Amino acid sequence: MQPQFFTTPRTARYISLGEPGPGIQHVWFCLHGREQSLQDFASQLVNLDTPERLLVLPEGLSRYALPALDTTPETAATVASWLAPDSSEADLADLTVYLNGLAAQVLAACPPNTPVTVLGFGHGAAIACRWLAAGRIPYDRLVLYASIFPAEIDRQATLAALPNRPVTVVTTTTDTFTSEAAGEGLVQDLQAAGLTAQLRYVSEGPLTLAALGASGEVPADPPSPAQ
Repeated sequence: MQPQFFTTPRTARYISLGEPGPGIQHVWFCLHGREQSLQDFASQLVNLDTPERLLVLPEGLSRYALPALDTTPETAATVASWLAPDSSEADLADLTVYLNGLAAQVLAACPPNTPVTVLGFGHGAAIACRWLAAGRIPYDRLVLYASIFPAEIDRQATLAALPNRPVTVVTTTTDTFTSEAAGEGLVQDLQAAGLTAQLRYVSEGPLTLAALGASGEVPADPPSPAQ
């Protein structure tokens, strides 16, 4: 008995730190980790939230409650994952459509040619790479933080399909994450794919632009003179 697939529209959720508009100079699309709530992810990005920067945090399409020992079902945190092992290709196709549509909507409400950074955390780093490898969304740089590529995603093939944009690999100085998330091997794979990649280290706590490489954020074009 084989599972069958049926494509249907569905409603996704996202958090926006900032509002699209003429004053936005930088747009960041930030993809959370596995079994992570958007609120928890947003708390890690609070240092990046400035008036001229728009942070868009899409949520994975697989949402579910993750109760802790000291909570009731009513107070359980809602977390999300990006794909399931037994339907990864279908999930990845759905995610590409979802992220393309969200990005197009957000960028249409910002000044033309606003610089775009994509940040992926944990499994979200792998999803970011698969999404950008499709080549539909213009972006200026990619930041991969504590990256973990699940077995369902071929890392070397995905990196080889990425556009030629600079990549910053961020890893922690603590031992919270697995050795795969250490970053050195990912930098080597990125460089083998012909991409410019640098490795940066952060400690625990909210991320900072300094840790992510502030100089790598592409400057926005100056506003056009009034007609």
